[in-house]
Amino acid sequence: MKKILFYTSNGFSLGHLQRSYQISQAFKNEKVEIGLITSSLKPDIFGRFFSQSFKIKPLTDELLKDPYQEARLENTDVVLGVFEKFKPDLVIADFLLESDFTFYPLKKALDKFKTKSIFVWRLGEIKNLAHDLNKEKDKLKYFSKIILPYDKGELPILKDSKFVIVGPVFRKIDEEKLNISREKYGINPKDFLITITLGGGGQLKAGNCESSSKILKHFLEIYPQLKQIIPNLKVVISTGPYYNKKITKIKGIKIVNFEKNLLELIHLSELVISPAGYNTCYEILEAKTPALLVPLWRKSKEQFERALDLENKGIARVWQGKTKESFLETILGLYKDLDKIKSNFKKLPRIESGNKKIAREILKLC
Repeated sequence: MKKILFYTSNGFSLGHLQRSYQISQAFKNEKVEIGLITSSLKPDIFGRFFSQSFKIKPLTDELLKDPYQEARLENTDVVLGVFEKFKPDLVIADFLLESDFTFYPLKKALDKFKTKSIFVWRLGEIKNLAHDLNKEKDKLKYFSKIILPYDKGELPILKDSKFVIVGPVFRKIDEEKLNISREKYGINPKDFLITITLGGGGQLKAGNCESSSKILKHFLEIYPQLKQIIPNLKVVISTGPYYNKKITKIKGIKIVNFEKNLLELIHLSELVISPAGYNTCYEILEAKTPALLVPLWRKSKEQFERALDLENKGIARVWQGKTKESFLETILGLYKDLDKIKSNFKKLPRIESGNKKIAREILKLC
């Protein structure tokens, strides 16, 4: 039996871990044993996909303020120990490539054990691919294959066979989970459901990463006015497991820490309000639900690129304002144009999932 080791890092979001989970599902019927090295607080939050898991320290504000050499060395000891114990045939890495804190332990392990490796590269900014290829070339040399989880139309053609554009990683809507969501939240056809998702819900202040709390703050402020305009309004808010701010409960609003069937909940919604992260944007396209996107700074302009792309497709509006009044105005504009926005989804080509293609590339190297 082949052994595959996933290496992910999540400090304030869930994207890297979620992709690893989705990729693992694409070859779950194969004879492989899966291990996981992660900094995630809850590695099995999407479902247990590994037989063994190993914890490393995440990058935190405290570590960014002070030299993090000691923590990085501690993580290196953990990673080296896992390679020695688990003896993987292949490593699949998914983390922010520019993070030396995360790359260093893996580099040391690959230097010592010469294990085949794949890097799933979610770019900071699609337009800067050529720049990033040059900037990160020394790190990219460590990987046997570079997987780019994007639609071919999003990226230029790469002649180097080491780079493979496979299509985005996301899951399809599950009809059974739609019924589970309807029952869980008491959703009926007369409801005007708004789902608000804050992704992982965390931030790195020292890393200048914006918090999604401003989305929640403004929405709760305008909710009484919105309720008067939309009497059949129902709201579900998924804060994310890293959200640590106190929220005052409001009648008519259901607040959850994490929603496993978020894709199905978005599909059942009339409107979704969210940051413009990689996973959420592809889920919006799959769910075909109009969106209000609030792009957040995450050490790159990626969310701004994604938000504007969906706005240009006519299926979302982008809000970068600062006042609750402009936030309400944007939501009401969406409410007014909802039918038109829904019809725009029908004009878009179907997006093919890259999950199975990634699995094929992985199995080639095993």
